[in-house]
Amino acid sequence: MDSLTKGVGARIRLYRKKKRLSLTDLSRLTGIAASNLSSIELNKTSPTLNTLIKIADAFEMKAGALLDEMLYGPAVFCPASAARPKDSQKPGVSIEALTDHVQKPEMLVRTITVASNTTPFVLDSQGDTFIYCIHGTAAIVAHSAAYTLRPGDGLYVRAFTDTECRAAGQDQVVLLAVSNP
Repeated sequence: MDSLTKGVGARIRLYRKKKRLSLTDLSRLTGIAASNLSSIELNKTSPTLNTLIKIADAFEMKAGALLDEMLYGPAVFCPASAARPKDSQKPGVSIEALTDHVQKPEMLVRTITVASNTTPFVLDSQGDTFIYCIHGTAAIVAHSAAYTLRPGDGLYVRAFTDTECRAAGQDQVVLLAVSNP
């Protein structure tokens, strides 16, 4: 067993304990024999990708979450100096790649300025996006549902969701949108 997979078993055990599941419970949820799960947790055997996916499904999480900490640690510092500007084709939008130096899905931050009495800004993202209102009042329509964001409010939008942003009042709106493209 290599050093990369050594911690997977401990992480599986940790998540199982947090969910208050016995090995038998997890076995019933995954279809994997309790003895095999025990061997994985004790790092006697390495799980296959299919096994990891079944276990992650039982924990209601993505399989990659079981590997992330071993690859990156519990947190990865992303200094401002590592951010890289990206081209934006839309006026009033600046884009920076925040995680170019990290081998994870790239995170982009968009600073969006929407003037009052202008056509709505269409946010196009292929990844999940968190929109945070910095200034003004924003009227946002995401998949035909309407939301009003004021400073400090946020809206989590799933990938490929049609999203329009506009100023709801006379002031311009400044939004911060963080997404994985």
